[in-house]
Amino acid sequence: MRLTPRWQAGLALALLALIASVLPDAVAALAWQRGAIADGQWARLFTAHFAHLDAHHLFFNLLGLALIVDLLLEHWTWSELAPLIAGSALGCGLLLWYVEPELQWYTGLSGLLHGLWAGAALHGCLTRRGRMPLAALLALAIKLVWMNQSSGPMPVLPIAHVYGALSGILCTLMRRVLIVSPFRLE
Repeated sequence: MRLTPRWQAGLALALLALIASVLPDAVAALAWQRGAIADGQWARLFTAHFAHLDAHHLFFNLLGLALIVDLLLEHWTWSELAPLIAGSALGCGLLLWYVEPELQWYTGLSGLLHGLWAGAALHGCLTRRGRMPLAALLALAIKLVWMNQSSGPMPVLPIAHVYGALSGILCTLMRRVLIVSPFRLE
């Protein structure tokens, strides 16, 4: 059985997160840390999304990844997925850097996941792919409002979810302009 691009991407992200969770000192080496980034370790803007605090944190992020892959990425190709993944991760990391100057560290796939969620759902709405994308955008909006007003049992940085979602939306809008625009670069 051959995996579709969406499941290839989901499996790749899950494997990176699993590997990062079992490597000794992975959190210290991969986490978004303001001091390390200031010292030129810019890769941490991306790698932080694969480091996790513990197995519980990783489990819930992987569960979210599976849901997003299954429900929102059905017709996606690698050429569509790669920029959304990279843009969501990098955008979230950069927004944390520039907008949250007091933040010292961050780990977890959730910022990237919210970028995938928002970007894929918006793309579905723009391409009129049924009711699921609109329902997904509404669920995301409700979740983001709710998460920013309450805290759960895990240490969560709700603003990372917002920045991930904004990054995913921006990636989708940029892609839409480049593809639909008569000024498209080829």
